[in-house]
Parts: sequence; structure tokens; C-alpha cells
Amino acid sequence: MLSIKIKKNYLNYIPITFFSFFPYVTLVSFGSDVQPWSILLVTFLALFLFYSNYKIPIQFIYLFLPLLYSIFLFPISDDKLSSFRSLVGYITVAFVPIVFYYILEKYFDLVVKFLKFTTITYFIVGFIQIVYDRNFFSFILNRISTTDTRGVTSLAVEPTFYGIICLFLILIFMGLNIKDKNKYIYLLLFQIIFLAQSSMTVLFLLIFCFYYFLFKLNLKIVSISFLFIFFGLLLFSNIEFTSYNLRVINLANKFIEEPLTIFIVDASINDRVSAIYFSIKGFFDNYGIANGFDTFSSYLEKELPKQDTFWWVSESNRIMSYYGGILFELGFIGLLIPIIYSLIIIKAYRYDIKSGFLYLFFINSILMTAIPLSFPLVGVYIATLLYKAKYEAYNNS
Repeated sequence: MLSIKIKKNYLNYIPITFFSFFPYVTLVSFGSDVQPWSILLVTFLALFLFYSNYKIPIQFIYLFLPLLYSIFLFPISDDKLSSFRSLVGYITVAFVPIVFYYILEKYFDLVVKFLKFTTITYFIVGFIQIVYDRNFFSFILNRISTTDTRGVTSLAVEPTFYGIICLFLILIFMGLNIKDKNKYIYLLLFQIIFLAQSSMTVLFLLIFCFYYFLFKLNLKIVSISFLFIFFGLLLFSNIEFTSYNLRVINLANKFIEEPLTIFIVDASINDRVSAIYFSIKGFFDNYGIANGFDTFSSYLEKELPKQDTFWWVSESNRIMSYYGGILFELGFIGLLIPIIYSLIIIKAYRYDIKSGFLYLFFINSILMTAIPLSFPLVGVYIATLLYKAKYEAYNNS
């Protein structure tokens, strides 16, 4: 009877977990990349938790302030579609950590099983796409965007987002106490490098390695790593890769030739760096006061003629920077989000100071980039960290 009861309880949380781990999957297109199923289910469960007087961790309560402020800004915005997209992002930021912290507390095994299931599913679909048909399973996605010179998308809309999903799954695995997690982490790394072939996600891995060397310095590991890097650079410099024409390899060659100007040479990187630069600049130009949801494109119109560094810029109100968009739109109120995230990371690794610095710098670095605000796996990871903090505090008490 107990087994049957557990399975019935699982059924209540399988849909919300599925659509949060597969945020791009849908049978009905809503015209956006991240589909609304996750946030709809998350919102319903969050409201139920409020109604049932569930004790919300104090750290998550502070994430409601940016949401309340965004609700205030929405009616006074002209571009309602862009504003609604931002509003949904702040709902995601506020509700997803609460809901998944609750699920982790009540049904930890469900999350672990879904982590493993998700890893294998993305791998199977991605592998079939790269060896057989690049459009395999594309009918359950709103769109797919890739080329023969890029990687596959698996169950995401672009190779970049496929890589980002794999990266956050790795982070969630690393944050939880799962016995056989290493083989799943290696499988996710394989997907990033050989299936998604996402230059952006590979860059994230390099940033992680840099912070690892900086904060968890081990002379033996550093020496071996530098030898691999040295021979890798020699390989890239002396072997002709044009027959493969892979974008990640082409970017690596550009980086070797002109390491300081790669963000100018590559259009995609130029666009993404410009979003970070102009959103942060807009925050300071407005003295930390909120710019609102529909002013970024007009701000770009003023600023672009004043410079000649950024030549490939998407002039829309959609800001391709997680933290940059928050600071530009909400001003000082938006600072609560990176502050709360940082405090949770510190709390999660308070018994391992070196790892704390590693993840503090790494997470805050990658969240400056083009990760969508409505991407639920960020909130799932934050919930994982707070659960980790509680679990380790219990074990060390």
C-alpha cells in the first residue's frame, strides 16, 4: 500500500518535473522558445503551497520583490508582448526555486530519477540526430535552428540551448548526493562537446576550468592540464580542419590567432557581448533606476552610433543577458536576484570554502550571458543548492 501511495504522489509531480527539465518541448506552439507549460504548472503548485501555509525559505521570499516590481512596471509598458515575456521570466525566478525545493524535500528520489532519465533522453535524441536525421523529434518543438556546420539540437531549439541544458544538468548532479552521478556527468560532457558542439557552452566549461585552477589549485592537475592545453594548441595550429568545417573548431582557431578580438570577428559572439555591455551600461547610465521592459531597443538606437566595436547587434527589447536584462529593466531592485543567488551558493558550500568561491564566480559569470530569464533549470539549480545546504547542515550537526 505504501508503494502504491508513493507512486500516486509521484504522478502529481511528474508533469511539472518533465516540462521543467524539457522546457522546449510542446505539441502546441506558443510562438516562443521556452514553452509555458513549466511555468503554468509551477505557478499552480506555488499558489497551492501558499494556500497550505508551506514554510518558504527566507532566501526565496526576497525573490518576490523583483516579481512585485515587475508587476508594477507591466501596465505602464507600451510593448505588451515584450513586457509579458519579461514578467513571465520574473515569475519563473520567484516560483521555480520554491516549488523544486519542496519537491526535493518530499520526493528526492523523483528528482534523481528524472535527472537520469533526462540525461539519457537528450543523449538518445541527439545521437540519432547527428548520425541519422537532424530533424528527428522536431515535431514536438516550436522550431529548430542549426546548420550542417553546427551541432544538433536534441530536444532544444538550438545547439547552444542544448549545451546549456546539459551544463545545468551537470551542475544539479554535482549539487546532489547521488552515488553513480559521475557516469551521467561524463555523458552530459560528451553531449556538449560532440553532439551540441556549442562554442558558448564549451567556453563555459573553459571558464569553469579557469576558476577551478584559481580556487582549487593542485600543482599536479594544473601541470597536466597545461600540457594538454599546450599540445591542443599545437594541434589546432598545425592541422587543417576545413574538411570538417565545425564552428567550434573555427572559433578555436580564431581564438588562437586573435584571442583579444574574437568577440569582434564572430557575429554571434559580438551580438551576445554587446547585450551584456549595453544592458550594464544602461543600468549605470540611468543611475540604477529601472529602465522598464520596452526601452532597450530605443536605448540601443542612441548608443550604437557612438561606438564602432559592436557591429552585429539585435536591436530588440529582448536582452540576451540574464543578469544584464534584470539590472537594465529593474535597476537596483534587480540586484536582489544575484545577491540572493550568491548567498545561497555561499551557504551551500560553507563547509568547503574553495568550492564555494569556485561556484560563486562561475555561476555569476555564466548568468551574465544569454541564458533566458524564463529558463527553469536555473531555478531548479538554486533549489538544489539550498537543499544541499540543509542536507549538509543536518549531517554536520
